[in-house]
Amino acid sequence: MTVISPHLEPDAGTLSGRVVAFCRYLREHGFRIGIGETEDALRAIDAIGVANRERCRAGLRAVVCGKHEELRIFERVFAAFFGASELIEREYTRPAPEIEAVPSREERRPDGNVNWEALVAKYSAVAGHSEAPVISRERSGNLLRSVDALVRMVALGHSRRWRPQQRGHRFNLRGTLRASLHSGGDPVRLRRLGHPLRNPRFVLLIDGSRSMAEHASEILQFAYALVRRTRRARVFVFSTELGEITRGLYHAKLPDLGESWGGGTRIGATLHHFLQKHASSLNDDTVTFVFSDGLDFGDPGVLAAAASQLRRRSAALIWVNPDAGAPGYVPATRGMRAILPFANALVSTTELPKLATVVRRAI
Repeated sequence: MTVISPHLEPDAGTLSGRVVAFCRYLREHGFRIGIGETEDALRAIDAIGVANRERCRAGLRAVVCGKHEELRIFERVFAAFFGASELIEREYTRPAPEIEAVPSREERRPDGNVNWEALVAKYSAVAGHSEAPVISRERSGNLLRSVDALVRMVALGHSRRWRPQQRGHRFNLRGTLRASLHSGGDPVRLRRLGHPLRNPRFVLLIDGSRSMAEHASEILQFAYALVRRTRRARVFVFSTELGEITRGLYHAKLPDLGESWGGGTRIGATLHHFLQKHASSLNDDTVTFVFSDGLDFGDPGVLAAAASQLRRRSAALIWVNPDAGAPGYVPATRGMRAILPFANALVSTTELPKLATVVRRAI
């Protein structure tokens, strides 16, 4: 796809006007974005701030890019639209009604009003979903060692039940008598009972929205390695809807994920939906991982309430943010500020091989 220099319209002299024109231009060149994504782009700049041009670029990229191949095109178009750094550095003006100019001619009725039916058909969450990355069995070698350490090293306390143990605290009379049958009735070796360590459970909630597209493959490979290592793990993905992929991951073949992958997201609302339907997955033996950049344009209070419940119902809540490993990273977005008080640990995707150590410190 050849990207030409954009023609800036008269209303593109302000930052908000240029963002609207930027989204319209991308849509005309094959990007699946409409009014909702344009509003999200404006909100992203409002939430992230405009002091740093690179952060603005990252915020817009997270909203409008749904596929890996769109990233290169985005960079070229962004440079053309926002090459003038002084425009980025101006004080942000909250979007005005110019957002109504987004629909194209075919999306308007003859009287000039927006044809909402056409927009819903073209830009619905179903039409906007994308395919999840392919799971590779060959790439799971190093990750299998990491998840093996995670399962072995996460000690969540002892079971209440007495089980046969070599160095248990209680004498096992029945077991000793049964074993003596193999030695002519002589109790050659005493049997003992003890409280074994409880096996940990794991719940993974993976953000499948556009903003996580470039990290999705690595995260899904980690999830695949975990479900191959233990049957006490459940994996969910979410975008505009929530879906479980545990069985598909085990066979390295993901089904059509529909609206749970590749669209937008409301993290707080989705986590509440998970708690309503799958709260039974969580208990004192469960370590809950949420893989998300925390870019949520919903009510921060809703996200904070969901994170609080996840923390209260789990042994630990580990939030994995791909941006957390960047030099000088500060969790300044509203979503991350709402999450931090309830997360036992905030780590980046670069620390996936060391999660066993992270979880042990957090519990």
